[in-house]
Amino acid sequence: MLLLILITLRIMVIFLNVADIAGMEQNVIYSIQHLLYNGNLYTSPLNAPFSITQYTPLYYLINAFTAKILGFTEDDIYSLYHIGRFWNLLFNLASSYLIYRIGKDYFKISGNKALVLLVTSFALNFAHNFAVRPDSLHDLAGISSIYAMVVYYKSGTKKIISILLIVVLTAIAVFSKQSGIQFIIIFVGFAFLIKDWSTMIKLIISTTLFYGILFYSTFLVYPSFFENIIGGVKNGIDVSNFIKYILTRNIFILTGWPLIFYFLYLLISKNLLFKGLNISKLIAVSGLGTLIFATVTALKMGATTQYYVVFMNLALIVALNHSFAINASGLKFLIHKYALIPIFGLFIILIFGFNTFQSIANFKEDPKLISQKNTTAKIVKFIDSNLKNNSAKYIYSNLGTDTYAPSRQFLNNIYFKNCLVPQRDILEYSTSKLEVVGYNEFAKLLNDGNIEYIIDSTPNSKYEIVKDFNNIKKSDYTIVLNIDGYLVYKNNKSTWKKK
Repeated sequence: MLLLILITLRIMVIFLNVADIAGMEQNVIYSIQHLLYNGNLYTSPLNAPFSITQYTPLYYLINAFTAKILGFTEDDIYSLYHIGRFWNLLFNLASSYLIYRIGKDYFKISGNKALVLLVTSFALNFAHNFAVRPDSLHDLAGISSIYAMVVYYKSGTKKIISILLIVVLTAIAVFSKQSGIQFIIIFVGFAFLIKDWSTMIKLIISTTLFYGILFYSTFLVYPSFFENIIGGVKNGIDVSNFIKYILTRNIFILTGWPLIFYFLYLLISKNLLFKGLNISKLIAVSGLGTLIFATVTALKMGATTQYYVVFMNLALIVALNHSFAINASGLKFLIHKYALIPIFGLFIILIFGFNTFQSIANFKEDPKLISQKNTTAKIVKFIDSNLKNNSAKYIYSNLGTDTYAPSRQFLNNIYFKNCLVPQRDILEYSTSKLEVVGYNEFAKLLNDGNIEYIIDSTPNSKYEIVKDFNNIKKSDYTIVLNIDGYLVYKNNKSTWKKK
């Protein structure tokens, strides 16, 4: 029943007509639109439209292929959002099922505890896993590779075909999101820990060959591939972000911290890294590895709690496998033997279920969000006919993604063919030297009058993509629309007029 309720809530999330549930969905949708439109997924960030497709290609390809099969085009914006969110629901269900199978089949977690594991695993997904982002596919591929590794060591046959399957699954994780590289590193490290030299060498050789072929093939198809996936994630370190949005976030305090502490307690007290069967040690090493990797990468600007999803799932397996008895006779009518962790699992389910329900209610009823959507629709109507007659002109949306300030609200998706700097936030936060070159060309476009419209806000954004941007805007542009905190500037050098 709880699982059905959670699935129902997730289906409601799919059909929210909201531009950003979490994690800048508009940026991913923009890249999917271009893939559908002209087959270009990775273009050079050095040249207009200065796009940065931040992640490796698999998730984009799955969504674009699905849209084509269903008959949708790049202009069916809401449908593209629905497709991406629906796929993530399927990925999350598959991940929770695999966690359930690992616990039930290989760690003898049975009965009510197995059901708690299944439902809790599905509940353990943050808003970034709901949104049109590759995180859920990444998590599924990573958990699948761990499952394959467990089967490999449990069977004892150690066939080369099993090694190849493991490597392929880790490659799917990497080609969903760059952080998928953690899984093959963990597996090689585990083989080294237990001194399984044969497996370690096979993993290294297979990974080198297979990854090399995949990366080189992708580079041949998309010459700007590495410019995007490397430059796009150079966000720098932000400790304050790590503290504010992860460590001290209420939902993480209630669920993440208890799992971390209990996992580390079991790891040390029961010496899980060095005692027991290989599959037990594998889950312990994988849990510790994903915890370390999540914590290190979570220091990156823009990181959020979803980085810990794989660890939290593995910690659940360890916790349920080692759950302990409570013998206090006065509590027997409330808490039965081995019941503490299942009760904590139920607590997690309720916390995440309530959080999802609250998010749906907020998105549906937020007057600020509704006002922004209505206003951006008016902006689109105002400038739409001009764009149809001048397809070569650019629009620069100098807006962020914060709901409580004038934000994009589908603007970059509606004008994806004309949008200049579609992922402004990525380019702004990037520490890559690529941005310096790109900004130079932006200045030329600005001075030559090729940026027909600038959509800004009041108060103006503090971010200036080039030096003297605001001064040029004041001298070369005229405000043609001022509505609900949005300012639309039109270029004075235009040689055409609206018909």
